[in-house]
Amino acid sequence: MPLARKLISLLRFRFLLMQLVKRDFKLKYRGSVLGILWSVLNPLLNMIVLSIVFSQVFRAVDNYKMYLLAGLTVFNFFSEATNLACASIVGNFGMITKVYFPKFIIPTSKVLTSGISLAITTAVYLLLGLFMGVYPWPGYLLIPYVLVCVLLFSLGMGYILSALFVFFRDTMHFYSVLLTIWMYATPILYPLDSLPKELIPLFRCNPLFQFIDFFRSVTMYAEIPAAGSFLVCGGWAVCVFCMGAFVFVRSQDQFIYYV
Repeated sequence: MPLARKLISLLRFRFLLMQLVKRDFKLKYRGSVLGILWSVLNPLLNMIVLSIVFSQVFRAVDNYKMYLLAGLTVFNFFSEATNLACASIVGNFGMITKVYFPKFIIPTSKVLTSGISLAITTAVYLLLGLFMGVYPWPGYLLIPYVLVCVLLFSLGMGYILSALFVFFRDTMHFYSVLLTIWMYATPILYPLDSLPKELIPLFRCNPLFQFIDFFRSVTMYAEIPAAGSFLVCGGWAVCVFCMGAFVFVRSQDQFIYYV
């Protein structure tokens, strides 16, 4: 399959991919006094502010600060990764026209760069849990599974957005609005059972909720998620990744006429 061959070509260009990730990560914090510490401070500061505002509203949630930080860890990565991927082709078009390499390496590098921040934030989240009643257990071995699912899902969305942005420059503005709606439609600030019962099945269809719920189960609640949760998270990840790769590969030959 042409799509499979395109994806496999990443192995041939893995050195270039890693160089792009290193470049993007260095540029991300260049000129910043605190540098990489912002990967930790951003979610922590958001958690502190939001927990002050909402902790009194949702008193029924045990360990609300960790509940909130778990949701922000996943959602902030998704938001940052897809936003960076969105403008990646247009922003690097000069390099694309000078050197041959698979074009989807560009949005891939953006998502992987954000993946480094996700790994750091997750480590800090787990470390903070030691002081807030969330202790390590063997189920932590499942954390990489859900993080890989989130990464693949974000890659798929990144491919779609980066292709759309080439043809429609309003894509980023529409996506910014969509992300705001998506955040409040995801049980990050509030528990799912606080919603009307008839709306709960609809909110469960949200893939980001599935990832966050899985993440909370294996970290906060020391529970092995049901087999259905494994299938749903993996299914969303693989389906959106394949769909995004398909859209990107089918449209990439037209990029030169619109950039």
